[in-house]
Amino acid sequence: MTDDAVGLAELVEAMEADLVFTMSLGSKELFHSNLLGWFIAHHPAVAEAMTGSAGPVQVEREKQNTDLLIRSDGRPPMVIENKVFALPDSSQLDRIAKKFDGQDPRLVLLSLTPPTWGEQAWTSPGGYEWTWLSYEQLEQLLRPTVAKVAAADEYAGATLARWLDLMGRLGDLTRLVGQPTLDEPLQLPRNERDILHTARLDVPVQKMRFQRVASELGNRGLTGVGTNLTNGTALIEWYTDSPRGFRWGWQLQGEQFRLAIVVEKGHPGHGSSAKHKGIRQEEARRHSDFFEFGSIKGAGPVGPVRNIEFCDYNPDFIYKYVPIPGITVGQAVDLGIEYVQRIEQLGSIS
Repeated sequence: MTDDAVGLAELVEAMEADLVFTMSLGSKELFHSNLLGWFIAHHPAVAEAMTGSAGPVQVEREKQNTDLLIRSDGRPPMVIENKVFALPDSSQLDRIAKKFDGQDPRLVLLSLTPPTWGEQAWTSPGGYEWTWLSYEQLEQLLRPTVAKVAAADEYAGATLARWLDLMGRLGDLTRLVGQPTLDEPLQLPRNERDILHTARLDVPVQKMRFQRVASELGNRGLTGVGTNLTNGTALIEWYTDSPRGFRWGWQLQGEQFRLAIVVEKGHPGHGSSAKHKGIRQEEARRHSDFFEFGSIKGAGPVGPVRNIEFCDYNPDFIYKYVPIPGITVGQAVDLGIEYVQRIEQLGSIS
């Protein structure tokens, strides 16, 4: 094993031996939100550390589609959106903030990985100011409260301490494999993925690594980038708007780079029958110049470009793909930008 693999194996072994980590696996984000909300509601030291107020607090969980809503006397409400391994997009943050218009809320994004805007306060497209709080910062914020919590409730104090230990390990995991540099491969080596799989961490780490690409694309000014997970594999994608009843775009999933057309509802090719599929293929052939992978040659080691028939997912997706084993984070970012520019150029010509 390499030194990195040995370090990862030791970290995963420690996490698997941690009862609090095992308890968190069923509902990851909800687990952490519930614990944080409980400690704020039941222990004034934690409430004061989080809100800055020594007065009574009211905590609501999953209220108005927010993870945590904290109200304290004489202060604006604090809204915490908790994302452990995947980040929300700006439109989701705007939808959350809009529910508290006129209340001057303190909006906090809690996550392991940094959002596009980094550690500074950020004003969303809707004009709402958000602040990022990392799990590492949360651990540092709450660690001094452990003694006070334990003095009031020994079991709660021990639980808080163990939970904060888990936060530290999650931070270590993020630094070790969740925030690759631009020149590192997007996909981890198979042996490291196997190590993570034993603790059900392979998929979450995939999401973090693909989020790294999304964040860098955001830093370069690209909006509308989405991340998702299908069939246990992370993906990142970008599409145009749909003035023609369909959208052009690209999708990177696992080790495949795809050029795709997505037809909208109301388009004659939207549906699951053979007829619908045929119409989608006809639409794709009319735009055959779009399905060219020549530009991908500069992206690093790729598999052969094959003139295969279009692949298809019902009810709206048609695409061609090229294998891209070994692509780095930076190459993935450059590829995304390049194909956005190419798509926009084709759109202006068509």
